[in-house]
Amino acid sequence: NNSASPLPVHRRSGRRAMVSAPAMVVSVAAPSALPTATASMRGPEGRTLPLQMPRRWGEHRWSGCGAGAFAGSAAAAAFLLRRRSTRAAVRRTLGRGAGAGSAPRRALASKAPVEAPAAAGEMDDVERWYFSEYGRIVNHREMLEDVIRTQGFRKAIFQMCNDKVVLDIGCGSGILSLFAAQAGARRVIAVEGSPRTAALAKEAARRNGFDDIITVVQGRLEDEATYRQVDELLRTFASTSGGGEDEKPPRVAEVIVSEWMGYMLVFENMYGTFAFARERWLAPSGSVIPASCSVWAAPISGAAIVKDLAGYWCSLPYGLDLGHVAAAALEETFRRPVVEAVEEFRVLAKPRRLWRLDCEVAPATAVCSQRHSFEFEVERKGPMHALAVWFKCGLAPNVGFSTGPTSGDSTHWHQTLLFFGESGAPGEFAPRGQVPPEGMGVLPGDRVTGELAWTCEKRNMQVEVQGMLEKGGAGGQARYWGADYNWTLRPDDDPGT
Repeated sequence: NNSASPLPVHRRSGRRAMVSAPAMVVSVAAPSALPTATASMRGPEGRTLPLQMPRRWGEHRWSGCGAGAFAGSAAAAAFLLRRRSTRAAVRRTLGRGAGAGSAPRRALASKAPVEAPAAAGEMDDVERWYFSEYGRIVNHREMLEDVIRTQGFRKAIFQMCNDKVVLDIGCGSGILSLFAAQAGARRVIAVEGSPRTAALAKEAARRNGFDDIITVVQGRLEDEATYRQVDELLRTFASTSGGGEDEKPPRVAEVIVSEWMGYMLVFENMYGTFAFARERWLAPSGSVIPASCSVWAAPISGAAIVKDLAGYWCSLPYGLDLGHVAAAALEETFRRPVVEAVEEFRVLAKPRRLWRLDCEVAPATAVCSQRHSFEFEVERKGPMHALAVWFKCGLAPNVGFSTGPTSGDSTHWHQTLLFFGESGAPGEFAPRGQVPPEGMGVLPGDRVTGELAWTCEKRNMQVEVQGMLEKGGAGGQARYWGADYNWTLRPDDDPGT
């Protein structure tokens, strides 16, 4: 779900293997660290097949892909060149198992039917653009190549979905629905807003022998025609006979799975769609994947990013002084949040959890407006440029992932970096995008305190971060800093661009 936009997402070094099994081919995006499946998978015609991985990645069997003809060709070179220029515009995304309890703690269903959230509104230009972006194949490949994300969901689904009625919200390529069918789900209803992607998901179910298990519904879930269609499909699984449109929605979905997460967890504001589905259709004893999410943060040094952006202009290219462009290059990038992978050694203090979202009970409005304070004790010397924000997800008991800084592979969400400038007083923001290249020097023992706040409006966000650096700890010499962002889904919607 990425496209040309100002939010950079690095290419990932994923590998694709076509894994052979009787009368069936399973395609996975993973390195050699794939976990061994603990359950068998159902193949075409209901046959039970074990998942078999090659012992070495050199044993791939490329079936009908034309890999040999493609490799080394001019087409391959052009493809890779396009991949390197990919930027993310819209994203959904992973966490860890802590906090994902096995017993549902949802409130009982109300007697009144659950209606679509009023905030959904009509399909305006931004909404049409949003769903068209999810029709781009490159974006779904980006997500499937995110092994941390995809394997995390796969493991949770195999743990939770056997012999269950499963609802997949925003199914995309259909990969999570396919996992559910492999895990032994009785029926899977997959809902997707993009017409093109819904057609591809339907074909994926057919090609893998699961078209009798997976039903793909194309449409925006908040639209009445779409949720009424889901009502009727789920009603066929209810213990009582079906009824008219005025009948209470059938709460018979035993598992609802949705990869609704965006940058900084809530960007794109898709949680409301997930919460609507949960309140309308989840059975009283049902489960959701993910079960919980949490937002984390830490101050970081952004020296490498500053150097990458400004260094070229200060290097006398072609023997000419173009150093004046460096400040403009920094301002152009830092006026919006930066999505980038940060190495662990650039984190200056122990990360703190700012907020926890209980996906089993939290209402749709829970993500829309939040304000949280933070306090860090600096542990590493360096220039402080930004606050890094990321999230963790508890998918199922003891299953989850983190999108935080790492010395290894990163998820496609990376971290959201909020670069800031020094302000004159508490509560003030530095001019948007004006970040001093040298940052704010910090030493072990220094204290960093402040607040992070956001407000979601449809697909856009207003983000504010402000704080204080106290040299030598509490009560030391204080320096104030802050930044605010109008984070629009499309860059040309930003009035300051």
